[in-house]
Amino acid sequence: MRIGLIRHGETDWNAQSRLQGTTDIALNERGMEQAREAGRLLQHTTWTRLYCSPLVRTRTTAELIAREAELPHPVAVDEFIERSFGELEGLSVYYEDGSRRPLDHPSIEPKSAVVDRVLPKLQQIAGEHPDEDALVITHGSVVRLVLDTLLPFPAPHITNLGFSVLETNPTMPHGFAVVTANGYPVLHPTQVAPAASASGTEQASV
Repeated sequence: MRIGLIRHGETDWNAQSRLQGTTDIALNERGMEQAREAGRLLQHTTWTRLYCSPLVRTRTTAELIAREAELPHPVAVDEFIERSFGELEGLSVYYEDGSRRPLDHPSIEPKSAVVDRVLPKLQQIAGEHPDEDALVITHGSVVRLVLDTLLPFPAPHITNLGFSVLETNPTMPHGFAVVTANGYPVLHPTQVAPAASASGTEQASV
């Protein structure tokens, strides 16, 4: 089985480099067209199931993809919601001097908590539908933290509609191998994730 992780389309807050987190921001016109284009590219492929975060930007992205690709109506899954950035939501990712805002505020959801809710749900979907391929429309931080957990190197920045593919593999940690990361092939199918896979400098996807 394959699971395709897709980040939602662009919002005004993405364009303004503002931290969204669980704040429910809608897609802008560019984001809706990005979703339609993704749906057209996914026509006549093997993806048969569609899940999404419950936030409006992911639900709209999933609905537009489903319409264009003739997929079933998306199923909203609470575990796929974006990481909460707490009191930083709505603020710019950057300070006025251009430096990045550190994601070290105590109100931010811990990285481990995101992984602990997302990975088991992905494993559940894989276990329930082993002979199907599923798309999950979710958020940049969710995708990046999952990839950080599975890859032996830091995950790339996740762009709007960035497409990352996992493949079930019982010999791999957590039962998944990463096939593509944000659209780029991962050339090491036997990759083993390090113990501190989610460590390092944090960056939010905007």
